[in-house]
Amino acid sequence: MIVIPIRTDRRQHHIPWVNYFLIGVNVAVYLATREQILQVDALSYQQVSPEMIFKNVEIYKYYLHPEFPQLHQFISYQFLHGGLMHLLGNMLFLYVFGNALEDRLGKVGYLAFYLAGGVMAGLAHALTDSVPVLGASGSVCAVTGAYLALFPKVVVTIFYWFYWYIGTFEVSSMLLIGFQIVQNILFELIGDKGVAYLAHLGGYGFGLMLGMSLLWIRLLPREPYDLLAMIKQRRRRSRFLAMAADGYLPWGRSKAAVDLAKAGSEPPLSANDLRISELRKQIGDALGRHDLDRAAWRYGELLDLDPNQMLSQTQQMDLSNYLMAQGQYELAARAYELFLATYKGYPHREQIQLILGLIYGRYLKRYERGAELLSAALPRLDDPNQQAMARNLLKDIGPSDQ
Repeated sequence: MIVIPIRTDRRQHHIPWVNYFLIGVNVAVYLATREQILQVDALSYQQVSPEMIFKNVEIYKYYLHPEFPQLHQFISYQFLHGGLMHLLGNMLFLYVFGNALEDRLGKVGYLAFYLAGGVMAGLAHALTDSVPVLGASGSVCAVTGAYLALFPKVVVTIFYWFYWYIGTFEVSSMLLIGFQIVQNILFELIGDKGVAYLAHLGGYGFGLMLGMSLLWIRLLPREPYDLLAMIKQRRRRSRFLAMAADGYLPWGRSKAAVDLAKAGSEPPLSANDLRISELRKQIGDALGRHDLDRAAWRYGELLDLDPNQMLSQTQQMDLSNYLMAQGQYELAARAYELFLATYKGYPHREQIQLILGLIYGRYLKRYERGAELLSAALPRLDDPNQQAMARNLLKDIGPSDQ
C-alpha cells in the first residue's frame, strides 16, 4: 500500500526559493554521487573494512561517521542519499512541509534552521550509534517537527494506492506528524535495523522545541491555532470546567440552572445561534490558515446574522485591514466601527479613526461621520504625512476648525 502526503491547504505568501534550492541541491548531489554510493554499498556488503572503503571511494569521506566524526560531515551527510526512493521520500516531505515553514521563518532563517536540524539529528545519531549515516531525513524531520508546532491544524491531503483502490483523504498535520513520531519510537524500541530512527527523533525534537520556543518568546508572530495557543486554550478550558464543577457561575446563573443544564434541561440553541457558532469557527480556521479571502467572506455572513459580532482584537484588525485593501469599503467600515466600539483602550486608536475617516470621506460619501473621526484622530497623529492627509480630507469633506 502506498500512502504519501501531496499537499496542504496552507496558503503561501512568498515563493519558497530556498526550499526549491535545497531540493535541487539534493537531487543534483544524488545524480553526481549515486555511482560512488552504489560502490560503497557493494563494498560494505562484501564486508570490506571502512579503512579500505575510505581509500577507494572518495564520497565515503562525506558520510557522517559516529566513531570518528569530522565537522564537515555534519553538513555533507545531509545531502547524500542511498537510493532513488530514499531521495524521493525525503524531497516529497520537504516540498509538502518546507514551503510553508520558509514562508514563516524567512529565507535566511529557514536555511539556517534546515542545516541546524540536520546537525542536531546527526548528533543524536552519533551519540547513540556507531553506523555511518547519510540522508536528509534528519533535516526533514526537523522541518516537520517545527511544522507541528506552527501549523498543527493545517489539513494535509494524502494520496493512497491499495491494489485497485486509488484516491485521497485528508488529515490534520498534527495527526499525521504525531503518527510519524510514534512510529519512529516504536521501530526504535523493537530494534528495527537499517534506518537511523534516533536521528529522525532528534530532528523531530529539535524542530518541535525550536518552533515552540520561537512562539513562546514571540520571535515569530502568534497565530490563533499554533500548538502553543491550542495548549493554552485547553488549559483554560480545563480550569473553567473545574471551576464550574465547584459551583462557579461565570454568567450569574443560579446553581439550580447549572444543575438543570447538566441534566439536559438547558433550552436548546436556536438555528441562528448554531449558524453563528459555526461561522465563527470557520473564520478562526480560515485565519489560522491565512486564508483571508474565506475569512472575510464568512465574516460578511456573520454580520448579516448579527451586526454586533466581534472577533478577537488581532483577528478583527487583520480582517478589517484586508477588507479595506480589497476595496470592500462598506464591510471594512462596519468591521472598523465594531473594533473602535469594543476595544476602546486600543493604543493606536487614531490610526483606525484616520482609516475610517478616509473610507467615509472618499469612498462611502458619509461626510459627517468622516469629519467626526478625522477631527478626533488629528490631535493624536504624530506622523506629519498622516496629519497632512487628515487635514486635506477634512478640507475636502467639510468645514473644520483644525
